[in-house]
Amino acid sequence: SSGINAGEFSRLYCIKEKDLYGGILGRTSHLIKDYDVNVSKQVLQDCDILLHLIWETINIGHWKDVDVFWRQLYRSICFIKSVNLSWDDRIAEAILSCDMGLIMGAPFREELFVQELADFLSQHVSIDSLCETEHVPVGKAEVPLPFLSNHKEIPQVNAPSLEKFIELLKPSTPFIMKNIIDHWPAMKKWSPSYLIQNHGERTVPIEIGSSYTSEQWSQKLLKLKDFIRTYMLTSSNEVAYLAQYELFNHITRLKEDITPLDYCAVSESDVVTNCWFGPEGTVSPLHHDHYQNLFCQVYGYKRFIMFDSHDNMHPHQHHLLKNTSQIDVESPNALRDFPDLADKTAWVADLGPGDVLYLPLHWWHHVRSLSVSFSVSLWWKK
Repeated sequence: SSGINAGEFSRLYCIKEKDLYGGILGRTSHLIKDYDVNVSKQVLQDCDILLHLIWETINIGHWKDVDVFWRQLYRSICFIKSVNLSWDDRIAEAILSCDMGLIMGAPFREELFVQELADFLSQHVSIDSLCETEHVPVGKAEVPLPFLSNHKEIPQVNAPSLEKFIELLKPSTPFIMKNIIDHWPAMKKWSPSYLIQNHGERTVPIEIGSSYTSEQWSQKLLKLKDFIRTYMLTSSNEVAYLAQYELFNHITRLKEDITPLDYCAVSESDVVTNCWFGPEGTVSPLHHDHYQNLFCQVYGYKRFIMFDSHDNMHPHQHHLLKNTSQIDVESPNALRDFPDLADKTAWVADLGPGDVLYLPLHWWHHVRSLSVSFSVSLWWKK
């Protein structure tokens, strides 16, 4: 936690927070040399007071306007709190403290010790699983394709070379690659039961609702084991989704289960890796992204319905949804409400385990999960 710049307290006129932080650091340093349960209890109390003060600060106004120092301080205190909780053998609480720091806080320099501590503690907590631990393939729901006046199947290619891949990129149209991620350990490991057994105590942000355009859409923090048991292993009236989340920056052990793809060498910038994990029935409404995308289907099945980036798909006017279409392509009234949809060609594919879909920049895509599904997207900009 020495990565925190103490001078920032003076810049932000927060003397009370500086005094609390100094006391926490001093007592924790003492505990490393000579553990005392009462001193540890005082540290935990001070951590909670300081976290409450920071929480109020970072939740006032717009998130983007919060000075990054407050989020760095929040992560630092969460780490110190977690260390003290682990000394007291309160492992589940210690893991939660790490996760709150990872979700709400910000890194200082290139630190990884919060992730490493959480990963280490996760290996030392017992979870009573409701399911078997072996990798069990999941079946695909038979969901009829919605009526589309013009549609074509997305073409497939078997394990292209890098040179062939670069050629395939030139038309800026989607294609599916086969047999390029079969060697990933994730292909044999990742499943709901595996995640419960190995990472079930980890807390992650979950979207609740049929899609992010729904008025009932919300977010909440859940332990992975509770998310899986509530929304995947039992029937639920709600749909929940771990969507577009940089999970490998949170649970770093999962990153060991995938390997970089040579195709990403075409990127002129860092590749952004996002994870998508949820039950059957999750929907991402028709939208486009500001990235090129290699969408890797690791577990389960997903249906993509795509339209050319040049097609007018009637985006919402609100600035927060300007990359999202007003057209619900699964609605029986889609053609009635948007007659020009009949003039557009839909590119369609059902992805299964091992499939990698190339999504060109700004292509519109609607995505439905046809089973419990775990996907990894690799975003890059040319």
